[in-house]
Amino acid sequence: MTAAAQQAEPADRWAAMSAALSAGLAIAARGDGLTFIALPAPVVSAAVVIDGFADQPRVAWASGELTLAGIGCARELRGAGANRWDELVHGAREVAVAGAVVAGAPVGWPALGIARPRWIGGAAFAPGSADRAPWLGFGDAWFLLPRWTYTSSGGDARLVLAVDAADAAEAGRWHDELADLLAGLAAPPRPPAQPALLELQPASADQWRAQVTAITDAIARGVCSKIVAARTCTVALAGAVRPADLLAALDHRHADCARVLIQPPGAGALVAATPERLIRRDGDLVRCDALAGTRSIHPGAAGKPGSDDAAARDRLIAEASAELVASQKERREHALVVEAIHAALADCAEVEAPTAPDVRVLRHVVHLLTPFRARLRAPRHVLELAGRLHPTPAVGGTPRELAAEWIRSREPAARGWYAAPVGWFDLDGNGELAVAIRSGVLAGNRAHLWAGGGIVAGSDPDRELAETEIKLRAMLGALGIERSSSSSSSGEDGR
Repeated sequence: MTAAAQQAEPADRWAAMSAALSAGLAIAARGDGLTFIALPAPVVSAAVVIDGFADQPRVAWASGELTLAGIGCARELRGAGANRWDELVHGAREVAVAGAVVAGAPVGWPALGIARPRWIGGAAFAPGSADRAPWLGFGDAWFLLPRWTYTSSGGDARLVLAVDAADAAEAGRWHDELADLLAGLAAPPRPPAQPALLELQPASADQWRAQVTAITDAIARGVCSKIVAARTCTVALAGAVRPADLLAALDHRHADCARVLIQPPGAGALVAATPERLIRRDGDLVRCDALAGTRSIHPGAAGKPGSDDAAARDRLIAEASAELVASQKERREHALVVEAIHAALADCAEVEAPTAPDVRVLRHVVHLLTPFRARLRAPRHVLELAGRLHPTPAVGGTPRELAAEWIRSREPAARGWYAAPVGWFDLDGNGELAVAIRSGVLAGNRAHLWAGGGIVAGSDPDRELAETEIKLRAMLGALGIERSSSSSSSGEDGR
């Protein structure tokens, strides 16, 4: 143990945790498959856990009360091509699990409760879309079963080490890593320090207008009903962005969204604060969100939640919400997503959804939201359900196959994992996946950001351009970059 670790962790607590780890490693050495050794931990943010482990693959998820953070690799799964979801499910089922150890005693892994083993990762928007920079190393689909997983929920927290018999022999390594982890968890908060902006490079506005016009022309010819277009923005900074700092900023600014970090070995780091849940499975209960239809809140007060003029912000939210709900065009846009989700689930579940959408209020925009509940008729892995749903018309278009091919062949930049499923699943096939909108990938001193809009009949290229500027604020603001927009309202659905 390092001196810093010894100072940060009280001697009696360290002795108890070290003894529990030693007992767990002794049991793991006799096991046939992975053993999960659970240890108590303080409640902290995912950003605190992953900070300082840049040389290892890292993953994080925070939504509602659940926080997950993973460091290092006990096992990984990759899927490629059209069968990537099936390959992931098959690979996960092939991993042998010996059991778990709690307080030095062996138990079945379900006894881990909130700290049950979880794979964390995601997939590309489409096979082959992550085969070039800045997405190199991500692949078509990748999930990590971390060496160390931190889990907290409802004020309870655990650190879990995943080891097999061969790993257990490296006892010194795991004690040292535990000491470093505990020192990091106990250290005083470090102020985030985002590097200064050198250059902001949004994709060409003229290129975007041409892209929107080409789609509306195709719609006018009856080729399709909707295609979601994406636009990029590259940020050059004076130094490398620390993923933990960006994740912490998103925690602060967008706590009502799912915050995600995915960093495969040798790759950049995908970071997102997404409001859109694709799928959650808990046993036979499934939940999905149809999130489509957008109005921006005025960029003045709306950009400063918690400001002294809260009443003015409330008025702006009410105005944007009323305009959104009254728009027949936005309601039709939303209905496309509702219909697609219902169709994807109807043959395997009993599906329920409200007849009218609600409004989801975020920092800069409001969206139409229809929550789904469904009961599976037979067990289905959450990844199988994700494969049925993705891409919904909220991020792809209608018809689905035509829109996917248009995006693949005509969009100026490959989407990589933008607008794709990211999240977690457990050994029973339960889990939750969100859609990686309001996202970007960090590579060195550059942040590559994405935003998009759903293009339909009557879409105006300039209004769509303003919408992408507003949606980029989620990531730009977290990077410490404030960017004004000439538009205070927008008409198009999109991400």
